[in-house]
Amino acid sequence: MKFIRTAALLIAAFTLLCAALTSCDITVPDETTGTTYVSPVITSPTPETIAPLDPITDGETTVPDETVTETTAEITTEGTTAPPVTESETTTKAIENPLGFKVDLSAYEKYMDPADKDAYLILVNPSNPVGKDYKPTDLEPLVDTRSDRSKRYMRLYAAMSLEAFLKEARANGCKNVTVTSAYRSYDSQKEIFDGDVEKLMKKGYSKEEAIAIERKDTAYPGESEHQTGLAVDMHNMSSAQQAFANTYEAQWLAENCWKFGFILRYMPDKEDITTYVYEPWHFRYVGRYHAQRIYELHMCLEEYIEYLENNP
Repeated sequence: MKFIRTAALLIAAFTLLCAALTSCDITVPDETTGTTYVSPVITSPTPETIAPLDPITDGETTVPDETVTETTAEITTEGTTAPPVTESETTTKAIENPLGFKVDLSAYEKYMDPADKDAYLILVNPSNPVGKDYKPTDLEPLVDTRSDRSKRYMRLYAAMSLEAFLKEARANGCKNVTVTSAYRSYDSQKEIFDGDVEKLMKKGYSKEEAIAIERKDTAYPGESEHQTGLAVDMHNMSSAQQAFANTYEAQWLAENCWKFGFILRYMPDKEDITTYVYEPWHFRYVGRYHAQRIYELHMCLEEYIEYLENNP
């Protein structure tokens, strides 16, 4: 009986020794080097320790979702990492030249698109004349006056915008367009108008008839936009002619004038409203804000002023 109890104790001790050995690493001496390596004992995991398998995704490897910022992006090409480009830098590059100018006109931008967008929205016509003594105080000489004419002047913002306008025009193939007329005083306008009336009278027209005819081509004194210092005549012909409309230069000027704050003042399909014939050479400065809208709405200045009054 004592023997059986002793044997049972020995068996229990041996069992505990085996269990202890299986939970430890077994060291095996390297016979060639004498170095002892540790060989881990691999045990089968219990069902509770087995991680669930990821779902099968048609052979695609699942990549952890990374947060992508809106302001930076890194581009690599053939092992070379480009510096990050911020959204603000991209936006700045996009707006540096939004109108596609071929010439750097950044120095003229404040003139073409003035901060006071309504400062030059002045309407002068037979129904809205200016006084005999009206003369702008900020007249500046133009750099593109035709060589056979005396120096022409416009108001500062109009003059600077016109300079930019003609620089870009030359870069786009309008090489020989020059200014033939700009600011004119009341007295200068009267001299021109009276001279043309006299020529008509010599052809047999009465004074009243001659004045009525001339008013369709030339503004009566006090009714001329030229007196504001915001209007300019420019072309590449010996004199102002409607034939200018058929040239590349006239078409480019008419299509692009709004970018520089100008409008084609007397359009061919607005004669009943403006009371003047089509003048493809006559441009009027109003500033880009209004010039773009007038261009897009295909309105003459009279229509646009009325449009603003009805849509404040």
